[in-house]
Amino acid sequence: MATADSEETLKHPERRFSKDTRNRLTAIGRHAVLLVWAVVVLFPLYWLVSMSLKPAREAIALPPKWLFVPIFSNYAELAQNGEFVYAFFNTVFMVSVSVIVVLLIGVPAAYVLSRYDIPRQRDVLVWILSSRMLPPIAVVIPFFVIFRKLNLFDTRIAMMFMYITINISLVVWVMKAFFDGIPETLEEAARVDGASRFQSFLRVILPSAKPGIFSVAIISFIFAWIELLFGLVLTNQTATTVSMQVYQFIGVKQIEWGMLAAASTAVIVPVLVFLIAVNKYLAAGLSFGVVIKE
Repeated sequence: MATADSEETLKHPERRFSKDTRNRLTAIGRHAVLLVWAVVVLFPLYWLVSMSLKPAREAIALPPKWLFVPIFSNYAELAQNGEFVYAFFNTVFMVSVSVIVVLLIGVPAAYVLSRYDIPRQRDVLVWILSSRMLPPIAVVIPFFVIFRKLNLFDTRIAMMFMYITINISLVVWVMKAFFDGIPETLEEAARVDGASRFQSFLRVILPSAKPGIFSVAIISFIFAWIELLFGLVLTNQTATTVSMQVYQFIGVKQIEWGMLAAASTAVIVPVLVFLIAVNKYLAAGLSFGVVIKE
């Protein structure tokens, strides 16, 4: 009997472990893989931050110096750079306003497309999506000519308009998927209690769609925050963006690696703060797919 059990164990070695043990080993293996992947993903961020805290010679030294005494002279010099500070807060203002406006336009538009039978609705959705199909380089010159004619070149209004343009299709499509997933019975119950359609939208639908709203807000913020091409072509001094100032540290003959790393780290901070603030909504929001209601 013992010999038969041994032969059976050799044929099926997984039976030597209990189910709980196998589940525990599987969980450990899964977490180990995720830990390795997290290290791979976060290593460039560590490299960037460490480079910003090193002297100029050590920043590009090979082999790299893993243990070093951090210095903050790059950040001090960056804080004294008036052009960078102005561009940083100028971009914060323009991007924040554009995100608010694109939500005020896109969220109600998505609700209408979700709840009402719009003629040729599929065509309307495709038309909205088509605004993201062309590469930015294909439309930046026409916008440059238009803004020059309208005296809007190098103005905050022009840049905010461009940010709204590149994000409106994303907001409409994603939020329509959220509204499609919210039962209409919630609105009907509110209407029975005496609420108008606008009140039911404001007090019932919007709170239910909060994960989607925060998701499109952070994605719209990131898309506008990192945009470079429009800033290079459509601005000069007044509406200059922080991404342009980061690019200024890349010279023709020399790259200021320490300052470049410090500026890049400073640009990442607002995005991280925004992500941490809306993290609990972002995970739920990104789990929704974009579908077209028949």
